[in-house]
Amino acid sequence: MGTGNDLHPTPAATSAHRRRSEFLATVAALVVVLMIGDAYGATAGRAVAFAMPPNPGTQQVPAKLGTVTAIAAGDAHSIALLSNGTVVTWGENFFGQLGDGTNARRTTAVRVCAVGQSAPCSRFLTGVIAIAANRNDNLALLRDHTVVAWGYNSFGQLGDGTWTNRTTPVRVCAVGQVAPCGRFLSGVRSIAAGWTHTLAAMENGSAVAWGWNGQGQLGDGTTATRLTPVKVCAVGQVAPCGKFLSGVRSVAAGWGHSLAVVGNALAVAWGRNYEGQLGDGTTVGRTTPVRVCAVGQVAPCDQFLYAVNAIAGGEFHSMSLRGDGGPVGWGANYVGELGDGTVVNRAIPVRVCAVGEIAPCHRFLYGIRHIAVGASHSMAQLSSGGVLGWGFNGYGQLGNGTWDTRLQVTQVCAVGEAAPCDRSLSGVRSIAAGTAHSLALQPDYTVAAWGYNAQRQLGDGTTTWRPTPVQVLAPPNLVPHQGMFAS
Repeated sequence: MGTGNDLHPTPAATSAHRRRSEFLATVAALVVVLMIGDAYGATAGRAVAFAMPPNPGTQQVPAKLGTVTAIAAGDAHSIALLSNGTVVTWGENFFGQLGDGTNARRTTAVRVCAVGQSAPCSRFLTGVIAIAANRNDNLALLRDHTVVAWGYNSFGQLGDGTWTNRTTPVRVCAVGQVAPCGRFLSGVRSIAAGWTHTLAAMENGSAVAWGWNGQGQLGDGTTATRLTPVKVCAVGQVAPCGKFLSGVRSVAAGWGHSLAVVGNALAVAWGRNYEGQLGDGTTVGRTTPVRVCAVGQVAPCDQFLYAVNAIAGGEFHSMSLRGDGGPVGWGANYVGELGDGTVVNRAIPVRVCAVGEIAPCHRFLYGIRHIAVGASHSMAQLSSGGVLGWGFNGYGQLGNGTWDTRLQVTQVCAVGEAAPCDRSLSGVRSIAAGTAHSLALQPDYTVAAWGYNAQRQLGDGTTTWRPTPVQVLAPPNLVPHQGMFAS
């Protein structure tokens, strides 16, 4: 996602991984991206260790980044929404994904410029109520329910009708518009970002999508890339679609697939399905939505995944949080990212094992409030505020003080701990996962980060990789004032 480095050591490659690597290489020919490994060396029931040499750091700035109300993580950058409706970013900035009008990497947070500004910016983005991080670009939902975007745009994922990268925000065009757009997307309820495509759930219950569509991830029945939003077709439709998805509650996106919760909390998915990430019991790609099967089904399924509170997409896997507080996952499981204690890909959802269980598990994870997924790791926030992680850990993104990949659930250590940790994160308000780093919003509205840090995405003023959380720091002009926290 912007560095050209391979994140995953590859001691052995299967033919499936070679096919995957060849496919991703085609995309890489169009854009400098950070490849997420082409093979994994996990063995069922056993952790896989990767030795990671530390990188030299630089002097830290002591002030913590505070007054944060929401967080998101991209490939090698991070983004935070502050309580005053402004947005800050840090990390990699090769494509302008920090939104400060430059292409300079930042080890600590900088403010995102306002629409129409250029560096040095005199006005900054305000009125933001939600944020999302794509692989190398970002989105912000504004108070008037319009959307702005900035960063990488070679697949049209900014939605402004062009292929032009943007170092400051631009407005997303309305459905049916072409550049220069005269109308802009409005009536947006929530936003989601994949690797190079974007989704929005609308207030009228529909969903729209834009950007790269080579896997059918826009859901419009085609594989044509779209520079401005198109409507997502209904389940069972073929192009040109006569009916469109309705009753949409939320949306999520992975590398080449998309997901939504619709109607009476039913999960649907569309796009790439080689690893089973659509959860319909097949590995057949879909250009329009299909229903996700229920746990324990066999294709063709006659029962489907309902009572879904939240949904998330990783690189090649998917997860949902059910109403009973239990997470389930499906799709790629090369490094245990589904949390069922195996490395077997799943085309139908499986339950995440409880802490301390090994496959075949007899107890399963419950009491979860939020879920987040990175490229090949997954996280869950407990109702009590603790954080759990599983999957690939070669960069410390599980935060348990080791570099060992985990097929079983492990606890994230507290800030300042070292393995074996005596204290774990607690009281966490929300979590976010990037390609190989993770974030947590803490009780005092400051941010902790851990994992890969070569592009400064942890925001601690260094480039040192961290297997346990560190505080995200703020430069002097962003030091929080007393009394700014919302109660």
